[in-house]
Amino acid sequence: MQHTMGLPEWADYKDILAGYTSHYGLPISYKAEAEYSSAQELEVFKNSKTRPHGDIGDVGFKFGPLAVQQGLVAPYKHAHWEDIDANLKDPNGYWCTEYYGAQAFVINTDIVKKPPTSFAELLRGNYKNMVGIDGDPRQANDAFLAVFAAALANGGSLDNIQPGIDYFAQLKKNGNFTVARSSIANISTGEVAIAVMWDYLGLGFRDQLAGKPHLEVIIPSDGSIAGPYVSVINKTAPHPFAARLWIEYIFSDEGQLFYLKGYAHPARYQKLVAAGKVPPELAAKLPPAEQYANVRFPSLAQLNAASTLVNSNWGPQVLGS
Repeated sequence: MQHTMGLPEWADYKDILAGYTSHYGLPISYKAEAEYSSAQELEVFKNSKTRPHGDIGDVGFKFGPLAVQQGLVAPYKHAHWEDIDANLKDPNGYWCTEYYGAQAFVINTDIVKKPPTSFAELLRGNYKNMVGIDGDPRQANDAFLAVFAAALANGGSLDNIQPGIDYFAQLKKNGNFTVARSSIANISTGEVAIAVMWDYLGLGFRDQLAGKPHLEVIIPSDGSIAGPYVSVINKTAPHPFAARLWIEYIFSDEGQLFYLKGYAHPARYQKLVAAGKVPPELAAKLPPAEQYANVRFPSLAQLNAASTLVNSNWGPQVLGS
């Protein structure tokens, strides 16, 4: 089987690839030529029409419907299909969310002794020049969804991101917001002592830094939003049945728990928690399961509408330019 995703370190794909081969006795042809973007993965599928190549893709949420529009993917409903929320899968089986990230606070606790747990606290507290996001929300998806999460915490909705823009304008006005990017370097030096970004990135940073400095990852209590990734099967896959077995494996308990080990929240997470299948030592490394109860999942139309508003208003209303 051939996989078109990016790097195997992502979401613990290294263990997933090995687990699949061990489980089915099928080798995987995988070469990390580059950290493929979702658009590049679909390009592989497109080129496969003339030279079959690439069985499986792992792409950002909006690229699932795009792949269907372009006629690049084959439908397949796995054994755990009913466990997945209807908003997170294609009704005809063309794509399905296998994991997601959630917006979190990633806090350098060597500097911030009383970690905030809500967007309201970030605004009220004495966090001068401490709060940053992962780039410019007009260009970076992680930063854009940080603004969307702030909207949910401040009277906005999945249909109204404007309160999130207003929130960051206020955060900048009171001196708490910094335009410095929430990179691991800036978080470790305290340039960004409180980052609003993906939970899995923050948890990975925490492990990498190994206490120098200490980081804590908290899902804000008053608003968080998810960024799902979806699995797709190439319509002209050279190994179509091996591709379907891959889908079965990544949605199995074992496959889903490997995603969790890589700090990407599996789509069947709440089911696994309810069934007592998350190992205690793994649960101990994650924010408590209840923090994820109110994470919201926007539709593609809601994301597009919100993006249009951020592109128009972020410069003049937040940056003053």
